[in-house]
Amino acid sequence: MHQAPPVRRVCAAVPFLLLLAAVPAQTVDCPSSTLATPPVTTFPFYTPGAGSTGATVRYQALCPDSFLAGQNLTAGLVTKVGFSLAGQAAYDVFELRAGATTVATLGSDWAVNLPDQRVQRDLANVALQGGGTPAAPVNQWVEFDLDFPFAWQPGEGIVVDVVTRLATPGIYCGTTSSGGAVSRAYNFAYTNGAPATNFTGGGIALRLVFADFGMVEFGTGCQAPGGATPTLDSIGDAALGNTMVLVADQVLDGTLGGLLFGFSRTATGAVPLPLPLGGGCSLLVAPDVFVPLPTTPTGGGLGTSAFGLGIPNDPLLRGAVVYTQWTQLDPGAPGTVPLTFSNGGIVVVF
Repeated sequence: MHQAPPVRRVCAAVPFLLLLAAVPAQTVDCPSSTLATPPVTTFPFYTPGAGSTGATVRYQALCPDSFLAGQNLTAGLVTKVGFSLAGQAAYDVFELRAGATTVATLGSDWAVNLPDQRVQRDLANVALQGGGTPAAPVNQWVEFDLDFPFAWQPGEGIVVDVVTRLATPGIYCGTTSSGGAVSRAYNFAYTNGAPATNFTGGGIALRLVFADFGMVEFGTGCQAPGGATPTLDSIGDAALGNTMVLVADQVLDGTLGGLLFGFSRTATGAVPLPLPLGGGCSLLVAPDVFVPLPTTPTGGGLGTSAFGLGIPNDPLLRGAVVYTQWTQLDPGAPGTVPLTFSNGGIVVVF
Protein backbone atom coordinates (compact mmCIF):
# COMPACT_ATOMS: atom_id res chain seq x y z
CA MET A 1 0.00 0.00 0.00
CA HIS A 2 1.23 3.50 -0.69
CA GLN A 3 0.45 7.04 0.31
CA ALA A 4 -1.74 8.84 -2.17
CA PRO A 5 -1.03 12.39 -3.38
CA PRO A 6 -1.33 15.20 -0.81
CA VAL A 7 -4.78 15.51 0.75
CA ARG A 8 -4.52 19.04 2.14
CA ARG A 9 -7.68 20.17 0.31
CA VAL A 10 -9.53 17.12 1.61
CA CYS A 11 -9.10 18.36 5.18
CA ALA A 12 -11.25 21.44 4.63
CA ALA A 13 -14.11 19.30 3.37
CA VAL A 14 -13.78 16.60 6.01
CA PRO A 15 -16.72 17.51 8.31
CA PHE A 16 -19.17 17.65 5.40
CA LEU A 17 -17.89 14.47 3.78
CA LEU A 18 -18.04 12.54 7.04
CA LEU A 19 -21.73 13.38 7.35
CA LEU A 20 -22.28 11.99 3.88
CA ALA A 21 -20.26 8.86 4.71
CA ALA A 22 -22.27 7.88 7.80
CA VAL A 23 -24.36 4.81 6.94
CA PRO A 24 -26.03 2.85 9.73
CA ALA A 25 -25.27 -0.84 10.18
CA GLN A 26 -27.94 -3.37 9.29
CA THR A 27 -28.67 -6.45 11.37
CA VAL A 28 -30.06 -9.64 9.84
CA ASP A 29 -31.23 -12.61 11.91
CA CYS A 30 -31.03 -15.90 10.08
CA PRO A 31 -33.50 -17.55 9.93
CA SER A 32 -35.59 -15.34 12.25
CA SER A 33 -35.45 -13.11 15.32
CA THR A 34 -37.79 -15.24 17.45
CA LEU A 35 -35.75 -16.51 20.38
CA ALA A 36 -36.53 -19.84 22.03
CA THR A 37 -38.35 -19.68 25.37
CA PRO A 38 -37.22 -21.62 27.28
CA PRO A 39 -33.73 -21.94 25.76
CA VAL A 40 -32.90 -25.19 23.99
CA THR A 41 -29.77 -27.30 24.27
CA THR A 42 -28.15 -27.80 20.89
CA PHE A 43 -24.68 -27.91 19.36
CA PRO A 44 -22.23 -26.23 19.10
CA PHE A 45 -22.89 -24.80 22.57
CA TYR A 46 -24.14 -28.17 23.80
CA THR A 47 -23.73 -31.42 21.89
CA PRO A 48 -26.08 -34.32 22.58
CA GLY A 49 -24.16 -37.35 23.80
CA ALA A 50 -20.38 -37.06 23.71
CA GLY A 51 -20.26 -33.28 23.50
CA SER A 52 -21.90 -32.84 26.88
CA THR A 53 -19.20 -35.00 28.46
CA GLY A 54 -16.17 -33.28 26.95
CA ALA A 55 -15.80 -34.16 23.25
CA THR A 56 -14.98 -31.46 20.70
CA VAL A 57 -17.63 -30.55 18.14
CA ARG A 58 -17.20 -28.61 14.90
CA TYR A 59 -20.26 -27.02 13.36
CA GLN A 60 -20.93 -24.97 10.23
CA ALA A 61 -24.16 -23.14 9.50
CA LEU A 62 -25.01 -21.76 6.06
CA CYS A 63 -27.20 -18.70 5.67
CA PRO A 64 -27.83 -19.02 1.91
CA ASP A 65 -27.98 -16.32 -0.70
CA SER A 66 -31.65 -17.23 -1.29
CA PHE A 67 -32.44 -16.00 2.24
CA LEU A 68 -30.13 -12.98 2.16
CA ALA A 69 -31.64 -11.87 -1.18
CA GLY A 70 -34.91 -11.14 0.64
CA GLN A 71 -33.32 -8.92 3.30
CA ASN A 72 -32.99 -5.73 1.25
CA LEU A 73 -29.21 -5.78 1.60
CA THR A 74 -26.63 -4.02 -0.51
CA ALA A 75 -23.02 -5.14 -0.89
CA GLY A 76 -20.93 -4.34 2.17
CA LEU A 77 -18.88 -5.70 5.06
CA VAL A 78 -19.97 -8.23 7.67
CA THR A 79 -18.48 -6.92 10.92
CA LYS A 80 -20.13 -9.02 13.65
CA VAL A 81 -21.65 -12.46 14.19
CA GLY A 82 -24.18 -13.03 16.97
CA PHE A 83 -25.69 -16.04 18.68
CA SER A 84 -28.74 -16.53 20.85
CA LEU A 85 -27.24 -17.38 24.26
CA ALA A 86 -28.73 -18.10 27.65
CA GLY A 87 -27.02 -18.60 30.99
CA GLN A 88 -23.25 -18.67 31.35
CA ALA A 89 -20.54 -21.20 30.52
CA ALA A 90 -16.88 -21.42 29.56
CA TYR A 91 -15.43 -23.49 26.73
CA ASP A 92 -11.77 -24.51 26.75
CA VAL A 93 -11.97 -24.57 22.93
CA PHE A 94 -14.00 -21.92 21.14
CA GLU A 95 -12.91 -20.90 17.64
CA LEU A 96 -15.21 -18.72 15.56
CA ARG A 97 -14.77 -18.46 11.81
CA ALA A 98 -17.06 -16.74 9.31
CA GLY A 99 -17.02 -15.65 5.70
CA ALA A 100 -18.76 -15.45 2.36
CA THR A 101 -19.24 -18.54 0.21
CA THR A 102 -20.57 -19.53 -3.21
CA VAL A 103 -21.63 -23.07 -2.24
CA ALA A 104 -25.36 -23.80 -2.27
CA THR A 105 -25.13 -26.74 0.14
CA LEU A 106 -22.62 -27.76 2.80
CA GLY A 107 -20.35 -30.74 2.15
CA SER A 108 -17.78 -32.68 4.15
CA ASP A 109 -14.84 -30.32 3.47
CA TRP A 110 -14.91 -27.40 5.89
CA ALA A 111 -12.60 -25.29 3.71
CA VAL A 112 -14.68 -25.80 0.57
CA ASN A 113 -17.76 -24.70 2.49
CA LEU A 114 -15.86 -21.69 3.91
CA PRO A 115 -12.73 -20.72 1.94
CA ASP A 116 -11.63 -18.10 4.51
CA GLN A 117 -10.36 -20.23 7.39
CA ARG A 118 -8.88 -17.41 9.49
CA VAL A 119 -9.99 -17.60 13.12
CA GLN A 120 -12.21 -14.57 13.65
CA ARG A 121 -12.33 -14.85 17.43
CA ASP A 122 -10.63 -17.24 19.83
CA LEU A 123 -12.82 -17.34 22.94
CA ALA A 124 -11.16 -20.27 24.68
CA ASN A 125 -11.54 -20.09 28.47
CA VAL A 126 -13.70 -16.97 28.23
CA ALA A 127 -16.97 -17.17 30.16
CA LEU A 128 -19.71 -16.66 27.58
CA GLN A 129 -22.47 -14.60 29.19
CA GLY A 130 -25.96 -14.97 27.80
CA GLY A 131 -29.21 -13.84 29.32
CA GLY A 132 -30.31 -14.64 32.84
CA THR A 133 -28.26 -16.90 35.11
CA PRO A 134 -27.13 -20.54 34.89
CA ALA A 135 -30.04 -21.45 37.16
CA ALA A 136 -32.59 -19.35 35.24
CA PRO A 137 -31.27 -18.90 31.68
CA VAL A 138 -33.00 -16.53 29.26
CA ASN A 139 -31.99 -16.16 25.62
CA GLN A 140 -30.55 -12.90 24.35
CA TRP A 141 -28.47 -11.94 21.34
CA VAL A 142 -24.73 -11.82 22.02
CA GLU A 143 -22.65 -10.28 19.24
CA PHE A 144 -18.93 -10.84 18.63
CA ASP A 145 -16.78 -8.39 16.67
CA LEU A 146 -14.88 -10.05 13.84
CA ASP A 147 -11.12 -9.56 13.75
CA PHE A 148 -11.29 -9.89 9.97
CA PRO A 149 -14.51 -8.26 8.71
CA PHE A 150 -15.27 -9.63 5.25
CA ALA A 151 -16.86 -8.37 2.09
CA TRP A 152 -20.23 -9.76 1.03
CA GLN A 153 -22.16 -9.16 -2.18
CA PRO A 154 -25.56 -10.33 -3.44
CA GLY A 155 -25.39 -13.86 -4.81
CA GLU A 156 -23.17 -15.11 -1.99
CA GLY A 157 -24.12 -17.03 1.13
CA ILE A 158 -22.47 -16.72 4.53
CA VAL A 159 -21.02 -19.59 6.56
CA VAL A 160 -20.47 -19.40 10.32
CA ASP A 161 -18.03 -22.04 11.56
CA VAL A 162 -17.58 -22.86 15.28
CA VAL A 163 -15.31 -25.36 17.06
CA THR A 164 -16.16 -25.83 20.75
CA ARG A 165 -15.42 -28.04 23.71
CA LEU A 166 -16.94 -27.58 27.15
CA ALA A 167 -14.54 -26.55 29.92
CA THR A 168 -16.74 -28.34 32.46
CA PRO A 169 -18.78 -31.28 31.16
CA GLY A 170 -22.49 -30.72 31.60
CA ILE A 171 -22.25 -26.92 32.01
CA TYR A 172 -23.21 -25.15 28.80
CA CYS A 173 -25.11 -22.20 27.34
CA GLY A 174 -28.66 -22.52 26.05
CA THR A 175 -29.49 -21.24 22.58
CA THR A 176 -32.19 -21.07 19.91
CA SER A 177 -32.60 -23.77 17.27
CA SER A 178 -35.02 -23.51 14.40
CA GLY A 179 -35.66 -24.75 10.89
CA GLY A 180 -36.01 -22.64 7.81
CA ALA A 181 -33.17 -20.92 6.00
CA VAL A 182 -30.18 -22.35 7.86
CA SER A 183 -28.53 -25.66 6.93
CA ARG A 184 -25.72 -27.25 8.88
CA ALA A 185 -22.75 -29.62 8.73
CA TYR A 186 -21.11 -31.00 11.86
CA ASN A 187 -18.88 -33.58 13.50
CA PHE A 188 -19.68 -34.64 17.08
CA ALA A 189 -16.16 -36.00 17.75
CA TYR A 190 -13.99 -33.55 15.85
CA THR A 191 -10.22 -33.81 15.62
CA ASN A 192 -7.93 -31.64 13.49
CA GLY A 193 -8.31 -32.63 9.86
CA ALA A 194 -11.49 -34.66 10.35
CA PRO A 195 -14.30 -33.93 7.84
CA ALA A 196 -17.91 -33.05 8.54
CA THR A 197 -19.91 -36.24 9.03
CA ASN A 198 -23.53 -35.11 9.51
CA PHE A 199 -25.73 -32.85 7.37
CA THR A 200 -29.20 -31.58 8.30
CA GLY A 201 -31.50 -28.65 7.81
CA GLY A 202 -32.28 -26.07 10.45
CA GLY A 203 -29.80 -25.17 13.14
CA ILE A 204 -29.00 -22.45 15.63
CA ALA A 205 -30.21 -18.92 15.07
CA LEU A 206 -27.53 -16.56 13.74
CA ARG A 207 -27.18 -12.81 13.74
CA LEU A 208 -25.16 -11.01 11.05
CA VAL A 209 -24.26 -7.32 11.23
CA PHE A 210 -23.60 -5.56 7.91
CA ALA A 211 -21.94 -2.17 7.37
CA ASP A 212 -20.80 -0.17 4.36
CA PHE A 213 -17.34 -0.57 2.84
CA GLY A 214 -15.73 2.16 4.94
CA MET A 215 -13.28 1.74 7.81
CA VAL A 216 -14.69 -0.42 10.62
CA GLU A 217 -14.37 1.37 13.96
CA PHE A 218 -13.57 -0.40 17.22
CA GLY A 219 -12.52 0.59 20.73
CA THR A 220 -12.51 4.12 22.12
CA GLY A 221 -10.07 6.99 22.29
CA CYS A 222 -8.88 8.95 25.32
CA GLN A 223 -8.21 12.55 26.24
CA ALA A 224 -6.08 14.59 28.57
CA PRO A 225 -7.92 16.55 31.31
CA GLY A 226 -9.64 19.48 29.65
CA GLY A 227 -8.71 18.27 26.17
CA ALA A 228 -10.60 16.65 23.33
CA THR A 229 -10.73 12.98 22.39
CA PRO A 230 -9.22 12.28 18.96
CA THR A 231 -11.57 10.45 16.59
CA LEU A 232 -10.68 8.39 13.53
CA ASP A 233 -13.00 7.94 10.55
CA SER A 234 -12.75 7.39 6.81
CA ILE A 235 -13.91 8.64 3.44
CA GLY A 236 -14.24 6.22 0.54
CA ASP A 237 -13.46 2.51 0.56
CA ALA A 238 -10.55 0.11 0.20
CA ALA A 239 -11.50 -1.54 -3.09
CA LEU A 240 -8.57 -2.64 -5.24
CA GLY A 241 -7.15 0.40 -7.02
CA ASN A 242 -8.99 2.89 -4.79
CA THR A 243 -7.75 5.37 -2.20
CA MET A 244 -9.37 5.43 1.23
CA VAL A 245 -8.86 8.69 3.13
CA LEU A 246 -8.34 8.19 6.85
CA VAL A 247 -9.36 11.26 8.83
CA ALA A 248 -8.32 12.09 12.39
CA ASP A 249 -10.39 14.87 13.96
CA GLN A 250 -10.21 16.66 17.32
CA VAL A 251 -6.44 16.19 17.35
CA LEU A 252 -3.96 18.50 19.04
CA ASP A 253 -2.46 21.19 16.83
CA GLY A 254 1.24 21.92 17.13
CA THR A 255 2.39 18.54 18.44
CA LEU A 256 3.73 15.36 16.89
CA GLY A 257 0.93 13.06 15.80
CA GLY A 258 0.21 10.43 13.21
CA LEU A 259 -1.26 7.05 12.38
CA LEU A 260 -0.14 3.69 13.70
CA PHE A 261 -0.60 0.80 11.28
CA GLY A 262 -0.42 -2.83 12.36
CA PHE A 263 -1.26 -6.33 11.24
CA SER A 264 -2.87 -7.39 14.51
CA ARG A 265 -5.27 -6.03 17.06
CA THR A 266 -4.94 -9.00 19.41
CA ALA A 267 -1.20 -8.90 20.21
CA THR A 268 2.01 -7.00 19.63
CA GLY A 269 4.81 -9.49 20.01
CA ALA A 270 4.00 -11.43 23.17
CA VAL A 271 1.91 -8.58 24.65
CA PRO A 272 -1.89 -8.94 24.38
CA LEU A 273 -3.96 -6.11 22.92
CA PRO A 274 -5.65 -3.87 23.82
CA LEU A 275 -2.82 -2.68 26.08
CA PRO A 276 -4.10 -0.38 28.88
CA LEU A 277 -1.80 2.58 29.48
CA GLY A 278 -3.74 4.22 32.30
CA GLY A 279 -6.25 7.06 32.39
CA GLY A 280 -8.58 5.30 29.97
CA CYS A 281 -5.93 5.24 27.23
CA SER A 282 -5.15 2.01 25.38
CA LEU A 283 -2.97 0.91 22.51
CA LEU A 284 -5.44 -0.92 20.26
CA VAL A 285 -3.27 -2.00 17.33
CA ALA A 286 0.20 -3.46 16.90
CA PRO A 287 2.51 -0.46 16.25
CA ASP A 288 4.24 -1.98 13.22
CA VAL A 289 4.42 1.29 11.27
CA PHE A 290 4.07 4.93 12.36
CA VAL A 291 3.22 7.60 9.76
CA PRO A 292 3.68 11.17 11.11
CA LEU A 293 1.15 13.60 9.65
CA PRO A 294 0.66 17.39 9.59
CA THR A 295 -2.40 18.97 11.19
CA THR A 296 -4.74 21.58 9.74
CA PRO A 297 -5.85 23.92 12.58
CA THR A 298 -9.57 24.18 13.28
CA GLY A 299 -9.36 26.49 16.32
CA GLY A 300 -8.97 26.20 20.05
CA GLY A 301 -5.65 24.39 19.80
CA LEU A 302 -7.25 21.54 17.84
CA GLY A 303 -7.08 20.40 14.26
CA THR A 304 -7.73 17.67 11.74
CA SER A 305 -5.41 15.45 9.76
CA ALA A 306 -5.96 13.23 6.71
CA PHE A 307 -4.03 10.43 5.03
CA GLY A 308 -4.69 8.88 1.64
CA LEU A 309 -4.21 5.11 1.85
CA GLY A 310 -3.76 3.89 -1.71
CA ILE A 311 -4.75 0.28 -2.41
CA PRO A 312 -2.71 -1.41 -5.17
CA ASN A 313 -4.78 -3.09 -7.87
CA ASP A 314 -3.47 -6.54 -6.99
CA PRO A 315 -6.03 -9.38 -6.66
CA LEU A 316 -3.75 -11.12 -4.15
CA LEU A 317 -4.59 -8.36 -1.65
CA ARG A 318 -8.34 -9.08 -1.71
CA GLY A 319 -9.42 -9.92 1.85
CA ALA A 320 -6.32 -8.36 3.45
CA VAL A 321 -6.90 -6.45 6.68
CA VAL A 322 -4.83 -3.70 8.30
CA TYR A 323 -5.51 -2.01 11.65
CA THR A 324 -4.91 1.65 12.43
CA GLN A 325 -5.12 4.17 15.28
CA TRP A 326 -4.22 7.85 15.67
CA THR A 327 -1.74 8.74 18.40
CA GLN A 328 -0.23 12.07 19.42
CA LEU A 329 2.34 13.44 21.82
CA ASP A 330 0.37 14.95 24.70
CA PRO A 331 2.17 16.13 27.88
CA GLY A 332 -1.19 16.21 29.66
CA ALA A 333 -1.99 12.58 28.87
CA PRO A 334 -3.61 10.85 31.86
CA GLY A 335 -1.76 7.55 31.41
CA THR A 336 1.73 6.26 32.03
CA VAL A 337 3.07 7.62 28.71
CA PRO A 338 2.66 11.16 27.31
CA LEU A 339 0.40 9.99 24.49
CA THR A 340 -3.31 10.15 23.75
CA PHE A 341 -5.10 7.94 21.25
CA SER A 342 -8.16 7.73 19.01
CA ASN A 343 -10.48 4.81 18.52
CA GLY A 344 -9.15 2.05 16.30
CA GLY A 345 -10.05 1.29 12.69
CA ILE A 346 -10.02 -1.79 10.46
CA VAL A 347 -9.36 -1.36 6.75
CA VAL A 348 -10.63 -4.31 4.67
CA VAL A 349 -9.40 -4.68 1.10
CA PHE A 350 -11.97 -6.09 -1.32
